[in-house]
Amino acid sequence: MFKRYTNKYARWIRILAFVITIVGFIVGLYIWFDDLNDNFLHFLTSVFYSIIPSIFLLGFAEVIEILYRIHLRLEFTAEDKTLFDETSESE
Repeated sequence: MFKRYTNKYARWIRILAFVITIVGFIVGLYIWFDDLNDNFLHFLTSVFYSIIPSIFLLGFAEVIEILYRIHLRLEFTAEDKTLFDETSESE
């Protein structure tokens, strides 16, 4: 399921986001079915408050993955080229 992520930290943050969403939904269902009198709003707030951090965590995982891929691409191209000429530094 998470094979497109090459960075392990991005993969773990994405799993954490899904766990937070599932736990928030289960807690919301528990609150709603605990007492069926006017607790639907509490269910919605519980789900809403678990989805918002999950969206931020998914975005953070994407940023980590994109930066990691940029790093790998730059590292691969830097192996063929010398970045600094030692004679130009002394001048």
